[in-house]
Amino acid sequence: MTQTSINYGKVLYELSIPREAVEASRRILEEVKELSGVLESPVVTLDEKERAVERIFPQEMKNFLCVVCKYAHAALLPEIFQAYQDYYNEQHKILTADLHCVAPPTEEQLEGIRKFLLKKYQMQDAKIRIIKDESLVGGFLIRTRDQEFDYSLKGRINALQQKLIWR
Repeated sequence: MTQTSINYGKVLYELSIPREAVEASRRILEEVKELSGVLESPVVTLDEKERAVERIFPQEMKNFLCVVCKYAHAALLPEIFQAYQDYYNEQHKILTADLHCVAPPTEEQLEGIRKFLLKKYQMQDAKIRIIKDESLVGGFLIRTRDQEFDYSLKGRINALQQKLIWR
């Protein structure tokens, strides 16, 4: 993610545009791939891009999107929306984490993991995305921010191998 995307994401948050309008705009761009091509194209004039934005996007997002197009940063829109989401989560103390596991965890296990993450990072809420990964053999692996907590059998076997190699 570029610094430009991060800056635009923060500005989008600071504009206090309703979250629903931002989400709707993100969905429109994801679902209509041709629209991204039009907004990114150097061949399409700024006036034509602005007319497309006026007709398609929610009212609250129009000025922001026109500025992004004006400075030829429309190709960064997916990153901008991701930066907006990251900044939103940071401001609302919401942690996002990926839980890699062989079998889906029980509600009790998931709640334990959530409590661990909330305490460790001093957050108010945690969004945990569950990813099935059979290569772990057993246990689980948590990835969040720049950290990884490996409680998998694969990780333990690898650690044991490293200890044996260094003897």
